[in-house]
Amino acid sequence: MMKTNSILRYILIVLCFLVTDKVLSQEMVSLPMGGCGRLLDTNTSAQYANAITFFPPCLKVGAVAANASNMTDIDVNSYASLKPGIGAGVCPIYISVGTTGTDFPANKPVYIDFSSEGFNFNASFNDASFRFFNNGQEVYSTPVGGHFFFDFGDNQSRKIIKVMPTVAWDEIRLSYSDFGIGFTFNEMKVYNILSEYYIDPMTYLSQPSDRTVPVGGSATMTAVISNTDIDETPANVTYQWQILNGSVWTDLANGSNYSNVTTSTLSISNIPAGFNNNQYRVVAKSSFYTCSFQANSNVGRLFVNAVNNPGTIGTDQTVCLDINADPAAFTVTAAAQVTGNAEYQWQSSADNVTFTNIPNATSATYDAPVITQTTYYRRGVRSNLNGNSTAYQYSNVVKVTLKKSCLIKCIISNRMIYTKLNSN
Repeated sequence: MMKTNSILRYILIVLCFLVTDKVLSQEMVSLPMGGCGRLLDTNTSAQYANAITFFPPCLKVGAVAANASNMTDIDVNSYASLKPGIGAGVCPIYISVGTTGTDFPANKPVYIDFSSEGFNFNASFNDASFRFFNNGQEVYSTPVGGHFFFDFGDNQSRKIIKVMPTVAWDEIRLSYSDFGIGFTFNEMKVYNILSEYYIDPMTYLSQPSDRTVPVGGSATMTAVISNTDIDETPANVTYQWQILNGSVWTDLANGSNYSNVTTSTLSISNIPAGFNNNQYRVVAKSSFYTCSFQANSNVGRLFVNAVNNPGTIGTDQTVCLDINADPAAFTVTAAAQVTGNAEYQWQSSADNVTFTNIPNATSATYDAPVITQTTYYRRGVRSNLNGNSTAYQYSNVVKVTLKKSCLIKCIISNRMIYTKLNSN
């Protein structure tokens, strides 16, 4: 009996332990798998496991909960360990840390640097979860992974798990419990718990889009990095707009055509025709601790809608009212040059001052009908590009002169000629 009591006393000393200590907090660290983070601000850590116990409702051997404080220490490769062990019954174990000061707010992500390796053979219900507490009461949980009946492994390489509790909390636990018979030769490791985590690539909330403007007009292009309170992008984002010159992206500088080149919105003004088909992008950069991040936006193309040259039409004509007052069709001596689709409108004038549109005269050439007076003609052309139309620009003016009489009239007179004879 004495020997049995000694064994039980030894088991109680070895099996159950609870550790509480001060933990370094709010340190910024670089993680070996990439990215930088800020350690969760904590002041306590705790761990609980039954290494060997034969007391219902848990019969378990080999359970380990160790080094809970490593979850928020500055050594990014040290870790807290949770080993479920072998056993049967209801056997909960956990490792945890508690926050410092005020509660961690609701709907803000916490990042857990986690891995799992080993071998499971379970004829049981078992669960590994991250559980969140407030004043000792569980308020939120999310599973790491669940098992049912025969599970032949649960290996997870080291990775960042993002959890966003919907309630405020002051303690986080990695806990494990099972009900049934479990043979779990694996180890769950928590390397770091982070209140902030930043990693490439940064993501864009909005991207530049193509713009079509008339020559001389203005346009803006916008690209914004997503850096709200619940994402993984530092707040200190800088922007630099660039233009593609041949195959090389070149930084833009503020000047007569560009402004706000180092903001999320580029402004382009007094746009010349030569800017047609320019390509723009923005380079966003940020940094946190020893990490630097960069993200290039999509490309936005600028289309400048312009009439570069309205072209020219054929030369002056003269027609005769008494012969044929129908002008010859007007020819194109130089084609119009536009950046979009050319649209035409012919006009006529009686005084070469006031011109009016000719109905249905919308082709590149025009065959005027019979005229009744001297008339002036010109052709307007505009460019239509991506639904945007310019104002009309006009060709040279052609004058068609009308003469009322062009026939040569000849009058032939018959005269009688006589001679008076002299009588000598």
